[in-house]
Amino acid sequence: MKKTISVFVLLLTIVLFSSFNRENAAPRLYPELDRYFAALNLKQVDQSHAQSLENIKSNLSMSNMDRADWNIIFYCSENSFRSQASQVFLQTLSFANKHKNVKVFSAGKTASGVDARLIDYLTQIGYKVSKTERRNATAYEVRFSDQADPIVLFSKPASDKSLPGSDVTSVIVCDSGKEAECKDIQTSSLQFKLPFEKVETADARDKAEKVLKHIATEMAYVTNKRN
Repeated sequence: MKKTISVFVLLLTIVLFSSFNRENAAPRLYPELDRYFAALNLKQVDQSHAQSLENIKSNLSMSNMDRADWNIIFYCSENSFRSQASQVFLQTLSFANKHKNVKVFSAGKTASGVDARLIDYLTQIGYKVSKTERRNATAYEVRFSDQADPIVLFSKPASDKSLPGSDVTSVIVCDSGKEAECKDIQTSSLQFKLPFEKVETADARDKAEKVLKHIATEMAYVTNKRN
């Protein structure tokens, strides 16, 4: 009888230990993405962004104490490049760093389309991207893990009804001081400024990639629980 109880206790211990390990294991990104984000230097954030980054990081940390969703919307002029990239990177890294209640969106003062250079870059660094359709326009499903739902990228204005209207952190990623089309973006909450350099249609590929890496680095910074 004692032997039977001992075996039962051993099996129960193994099951509980395995369950604990599964729960506490970091969610798995695709290997190429793991390598990409691991190689980013988190000391290379823009010091002029420091206050906004700390505010976003603080809000993100507080979301872990609440069971309700924490919504963040990145706004830009046309919702084609910087805001879309910020959405993808923050959602990916929130998942990887176990910020469980984070829901990330993006919008623009106007809508245009998702920049092909962003899609090329995401594919290059390890995302699995497939073309789809949303509201009779081209959209993209962006996958970063087989354990998570894809991100659906499509361009939309700030007035779009698919965007959350409450419990929102609003972040402006275009520069209203330099870009006239970025002024007067209406948001549903207090705005944080996180201006990234604008990439023009005629700009070379290396400039686009530099800006995207900068965005990825700052999204990695705010989601990193160790810094």
